[in-house]
Amino acid sequence: MEQQNADSQDAKLAGFGMQDLLIDLVNALSAVKQLSEIDYQVDDEKALIRQALASLIQYQDMERCSFFIVDSEGLLSNIAGISIRELNNSEPKVDTPLRFKVGEGLIGAAAATGILQHCQNCHEDRRFEKSGHLNQSPGSVISVPVFTLNRTLIGVLNVSHPQAHYFSEWHIRLLEVYKNILGQLITTRRLVQQMEQQIAFRTAELESLVAETNQLKDHFVSMSMHDQLTGLHNRRFFYDQIEVVIAHHKRYKSSFCLLVMDIDHFKVINDRFGHLFGDQVLAGVANALKRQVRNTDILVRFGGEEFVAIFTNTRCDSGRTFAERIRQEIKTLEWIIDKEVVNLTLSIGLYCLNGDLLQSKQMPDIDQMISYADAALYQAKAGGRDKTIVFGESCSDPN
Repeated sequence: MEQQNADSQDAKLAGFGMQDLLIDLVNALSAVKQLSEIDYQVDDEKALIRQALASLIQYQDMERCSFFIVDSEGLLSNIAGISIRELNNSEPKVDTPLRFKVGEGLIGAAAATGILQHCQNCHEDRRFEKSGHLNQSPGSVISVPVFTLNRTLIGVLNVSHPQAHYFSEWHIRLLEVYKNILGQLITTRRLVQQMEQQIAFRTAELESLVAETNQLKDHFVSMSMHDQLTGLHNRRFFYDQIEVVIAHHKRYKSSFCLLVMDIDHFKVINDRFGHLFGDQVLAGVANALKRQVRNTDILVRFGGEEFVAIFTNTRCDSGRTFAERIRQEIKTLEWIIDKEVVNLTLSIGLYCLNGDLLQSKQMPDIDQMISYADAALYQAKAGGRDKTIVFGESCSDPN
């Protein structure tokens, strides 16, 4: 009978042991599952580590968990810690972080050796004395090194309990698994952060390159649209803008005047005084023309000593007035070279397109307009130069 009672008691104890084992297994799996579900894309690495520590505290009977990371000085610095009493606090307690050298104390030994360190009774274990906190020490401590995927030391996971000889082989095996997952979690986050930084850096580089390319493109477009000698726009710009003027005329029946201007006897100036002086004359004439046109008008150097202007929203009588003003302005210019005063005159051919033209006749194309203005210019030259001739008044269609 006594033997039966003893066997029954052993069976009950075995049952309780199996039940405790199952509970420990479920808690361990729950801790690992919660750790695996932590979002590695959090902005703050400290917050990520604190979440990992909280998942360990929540499912394991440990008094406190902390993490010592390898800082910029190569020391092990406590960046996160949580106790069972702090588990439900949203804000971690901020203290002056503990720091250890690699090889110092139990935490330093774990970092130096890369092997889990187990202090079963911290009041008697001399390794824990190296930390300088022997009188305030817990009963049991386990320090586990945590590595990246390529075995670079990240830091040390430290768990403690006030009771000596508390941690079992079960806890050690769990922490070996846990620190591997934690290492992978931190490594993944760092790699993602590095990748995002590289992407941001490369994106900034690309944006800068695109901006420089656009600036260079704009510069060359500007160069292709400008005459380098006079600073005026050139023939290419004229053909772009005349399309806009014509489109505006067709839509709104607005008037405009096309002026073709040529410096009289410019070849004589070049032959007599040289091309450098001729360039000065061209630049001076260009500046005088700039002063006589409005911001809404178009002025270009068409080629050689020939300039073209478009007076927008201008009827023929006003266009003639503007042309005469330009011609008189050029006559006031003078240069002195070799003690000789040089003056100029300008011949101008004018073609006008009034807003009511479409009601009476077909509109000419761009080349026809230039041809009409050229015909008027030729008439001015043939009539003695220094004149303004309006096409249609004293000259015929060149075609």
